[in-house]
Amino acid sequence: MPPGQAATRFPPVDESDSAAAPGTEGEQAAAAEQSKREQLSKAEAELALIEQQEIAELAARDREVRAHEQAHVAVGGQYAGTASYTYERGPDGRQYAVGGEVPISTSPVAGDPQATIDKMEQVRRAALAPAEPSSADRAIAAQAAQLIAQARVELATAETDEGERPAAASRAGDQDPVDDQSSADSEGAEAAVADLSLYRNIAADSGAPSLQASA
Repeated sequence: MPPGQAATRFPPVDESDSAAAPGTEGEQAAAAEQSKREQLSKAEAELALIEQQEIAELAARDREVRAHEQAHVAVGGQYAGTASYTYERGPDGRQYAVGGEVPISTSPVAGDPQATIDKMEQVRRAALAPAEPSSADRAIAAQAAQLIAQARVELATAETDEGERPAAASRAGDQDPVDDQSSADSEGAEAAVADLSLYRNIAADSGAPSLQASA
């Protein structure tokens, strides 16, 4: 540089400053991507928790339904049919029982009140066998109780009739033949008097209209 001229100096270039802007943008993009991944992971975790809760509820319902229907079957015995179920598919793809029913015979035994009582008592126990009987279960139990009451009335009536037949036969066999003859003679005399009285009444009322009794 010639003498007498002022020297101008430029500050040295800082390479770190020149690379700062591009580096900051990259870090921001990476941070944004990381945040998205974290949010997605959190959403997936929440969804998995919800699905697990739903599966747990379905599994509990499945156990409850099966225990309920099996109680009917176990107590109903020969009068109960096979349990059938309705299902719901869970988030895990499995089928869970959410409802069920068991057919049971509630018809009385024809001509046998005692057998009807025995059957309906078993049907009633079967209807109320589950820990929490449904309204339909209670309705069947009430129907069975009504049939039991009717059968008991029939049984009591039949026993009364059977008891009266031997007594009537015994009374008929114990009658005295002499008394029977006396009774017959007395009835004949009374009939003759009655007939005579009737004729007298007819003769006395020959001019009056007659009355006719209807059946």
